[in-house]
Amino acid sequence: MEFEQFLPKTFPKNLLDKDWKERKCYCVKGRREFLCLVHNMLVKNDDVWLVTLPKCGTTWMQELLWLVLNNFDFDAAKNEHLEVRTPFLEFDYIINEDLKTALRPVEMLTSPRLIKSHLPLPLLPAQLWSKLPKLIYVYRDPKDALISQYYFGRSMGFNMDKTLEQFLTEKIESREAECDFDHVTEFYFLRSQAWLYYTSFERMKMNLRQIVEDICQFLDRPISDEQMHQMLKHLSFEEMKANTKTNHIWEIEQVRAKHGLPYEDHSFVRKGKVGGFKEELSSEFISRVDAWINKNVSKYNVTLNDLLLLDD
Repeated sequence: MEFEQFLPKTFPKNLLDKDWKERKCYCVKGRREFLCLVHNMLVKNDDVWLVTLPKCGTTWMQELLWLVLNNFDFDAAKNEHLEVRTPFLEFDYIINEDLKTALRPVEMLTSPRLIKSHLPLPLLPAQLWSKLPKLIYVYRDPKDALISQYYFGRSMGFNMDKTLEQFLTEKIESREAECDFDHVTEFYFLRSQAWLYYTSFERMKMNLRQIVEDICQFLDRPISDEQMHQMLKHLSFEEMKANTKTNHIWEIEQVRAKHGLPYEDHSFVRKGKVGGFKEELSSEFISRVDAWINKNVSKYNVTLNDLLLLDD
């Protein structure tokens, strides 16, 4: 996949005091017009946005949020694909490359809309910075997230010519991956804002009940003891892995059809572990990736544990 640098029309200067001239943004080659479309899109005051880097607990939080916003309708959740109920903003254009229909899945949603995106703060709709709808951000240890990306890619026919270590080496040597640390730190430094809820996959694993309670309070939605019991069961790793509506089958089938590549079958909800990278990588390679992470986070005067909220 080829990337190119992209300069958005404006930056969220009202949110963060930083030197935006130094902020690098990259996009997949050929998506400039789409990003301009996103920049100008209408944002509603009652929207709820879920923003993450890929494979950081996005689907887990997405299902949680949809249920909270839809009166804990578990039957409806089990009968329709998650991606249909709450669209991935970038997906329609990735598949169809048609600017006329690119935003239709989001525009067809009834309010309050739950919208997922992997775009960084400067590439999200500009109205987000003025209207400030509710936004949830989830981060994850990059070692686990990148490994999960590798296997998800192979499910669609990508990365088939690379070992895991080759894939990771390409990632940590790329300029685009360095921007992932801008992606997370910009939201991390906004975490005290009333419109933003910032958490991590690791915190969700530690105490999912608390996260559900926090989200209900954040979105001003009550939850009963019975609903909480159902939520914790529905959102358990075993249930999520077995649920065909939360494993992105709808999306994966479209990507496979578009590219027609040989692929492997890997469940989208694969292991769901904290520290699963220890089972996949040598200690020497882990040290190499950790050095890359520490080098990048130190530029922002934070640690990985800070970003994962593990020292709170």
